[in-house]
Amino acid sequence: MKKLFLILTLCVSSAVWANGDSGSGAAKEWLNIVDAGNYIESWKKADSFFKSQLTESKWDAALKGVRAPLGKVISRSELSSKAHSSLPGAPDGEYLVIQYQTEFSNKKTSIETLTLSKSSGQWLPVGYFIK
Repeated sequence: MKKLFLILTLCVSSAVWANGDSGSGAAKEWLNIVDAGNYIESWKKADSFFKSQLTESKWDAALKGVRAPLGKVISRSELSSKAHSSLPGAPDGEYLVIQYQTEFSNKKTSIETLTLSKSSGQWLPVGYFIK
């Protein structure tokens, strides 16, 4: 019986992690949308705070001008992940800032920073930057 309980606990824990409750899974899902060039969909799947700062068409144009020329993702690895309760220019809340070392086909070294908020009850992007 204890063995069955342990297996069920591990399965439930794995399901929560895979569903992005940690924030990392949600970040990867959203980045996959951006990587596929579905910029309008990425805007739709962002937090309402993000949407209030930038229109769908401006977001689409910005990514077409900045992200698309970088080309296909060759590799992406997480460098850091840090939780915050406040960020400059944003209301207090639950935030996660994740940085990735990313290699694109047209840019060998870059740092992507994705900021997520859990204000809606699930982790959603509120900021995305590439250096």
